[in-house]
Amino acid sequence: MTELTCVLYFLDKKLTLLPGKDYTIGRYGGNDVCLPGPTTSREHARIVWREGRFEIEDAGSTNGVIVNGRRCAARPLADGDHILIGTSYLVFREIDPAAPADVALENELSDTLIIERQMADLLKEAGDKKVRAELLALKQNLNRTRRKLDLLANRDRLTGLANRRSFDAELTRELERVRRYGHPLSLFMIDIDHFKAVNDTYGHRQGDKALEAVAALININTRRNDLTARYGGEEFAVVMPELKAENVIVVAEKIRGLIEGGSKKRAGIPLTVSIGISFYRDKESASRFIEKADKALYEAKRRGRNRVVLYAGRRTVNTDRAPNREPV
Repeated sequence: MTELTCVLYFLDKKLTLLPGKDYTIGRYGGNDVCLPGPTTSREHARIVWREGRFEIEDAGSTNGVIVNGRRCAARPLADGDHILIGTSYLVFREIDPAAPADVALENELSDTLIIERQMADLLKEAGDKKVRAELLALKQNLNRTRRKLDLLANRDRLTGLANRRSFDAELTRELERVRRYGHPLSLFMIDIDHFKAVNDTYGHRQGDKALEAVAALININTRRNDLTARYGGEEFAVVMPELKAENVIVVAEKIRGLIEGGSKKRAGIPLTVSIGISFYRDKESASRFIEKADKALYEAKRRGRNRVVLYAGRRTVNTDRAPNREPV
C-alpha cells in the first residue's frame, strides 16, 4: 500500500512532515513552524511522531491548542484536522501521492491560508495601536466563529461526543492506519437497554439526562487516542486502537459495570447497557467491521441485555459476566 504523505498547511506555506521526526510550533524563527503574533507562545506546541502516527501536544502555551474546535493537551492528528494556535489556523492533511491531486481542495486551502498570511502581515505592519487592537479583535472573533462551526460539524450537541458524520470520517482514517501499520483495532457498539421505556416513563428530558450520563461514564474508561461517538439515538460507538483482545474485553466490562453502578447517581434513574465487540480483520470494509459489532450487540440483547458479547467468526461469545461462557 502506498505510504501517505503528511503535510501541515499554515499561513501561505506548507510543510511536509517526515515520519520519525518531531516538530516545534511557536512565535520565533527557531521553531519548525513560525507563527508570529502576541497570542502565540515562544514554544507553543509540538508535533511528535509516536506509534506510527503524528500527534500534536501543547508545550505549556498560554492560549492552548485547539483541534477541530476543542482544546486539547495532546491528541493524534487525522486527515483534515483544523488546528488553532494563537490566532493562526493550520490544516493537517494525509495525502496519497499516487492519487490524483484534489485541485479544488488545494485551492480552497491556499485561499484560506493566504488570508491568514495577509491578516498576520496587517497585524505586524499596523503602526497605530488602536488599528492593531481592532485587527486582532476581528481575527479572534473570526477564530471563535470557526471553533463553533467545527464543533457543530463534528460534535453531538447533547453529549459532546463525536457525531455520526465525524465518526464515519475518523473510522475511515483509522482503518487506513491499521492497513498500513497492522496494529490491532476493536469496536464497541453500546446500546442503552430499554431506552424507549425511559422516555415513555420519565419523559424526553430525563432521556436526555440518561444519554449525557452514559456518554460521561463511557468517557471515564476510554483513552485520549480512542474514538467515542454517539452513533445514533441511544447507541454509542467506541473505536479502540492498539489494545490487545483480552484488555478490550476488560474495558468493555468496566464500561458496562460503571454504567450499571453509576447511572442512578448521574442520571437519577438506574440504567444498563448491552455491548457488542468486533475485532478488525485484514482488508475488511468499515461496514463489515461495524456489522460484526452490531451482530454481537443484537446477541447481547437477545440473551437478556446488560452484558458484553464478542463477535468471533460466525459465532458470538459471551464474556465472563454471562452465565454461559461457551461459544454459540
